[in-house]
Amino acid sequence: SAQYVAVLQKDGGGPAFILTVDEATRDFTVRKVGASAEPGSSFELWLISDKLPKPRSLGVIGNNDFTSRPLLAAYDADIVKSATYAVTVEQAGGSPDGNPHSTPIFAGKLIETVPPAR
Repeated sequence: SAQYVAVLQKDGGGPAFILTVDEATRDFTVRKVGASAEPGSSFELWLISDKLPKPRSLGVIGNNDFTSRPLLAAYDADIVKSATYAVTVEQAGGSPDGNPHSTPIFAGKLIETVPPAR
């Protein structure tokens, strides 16, 4: 299956997170590269698409260097590939109501990095 990656960064600066997605399973992994949350807050990953009525939370990015989840399987492949992925700073543990409570500070879009096997 194809592999996709998005570099989540702020205003063209250095990467803060790297998001990878497996097209077949739609599992994703987020790697912290240059970001650290302030005490009492958490980074939360969001899927933003004009095909959805509002941003959808993909969960809190854990304290480890890598966070992996299967949550994208719930979304159509076209949404997954065309969405913007953004990170907000939320209260510790994430958004209490499923809505972002800050402006995204890091964002990016997926690009194909490994084509499907032939």
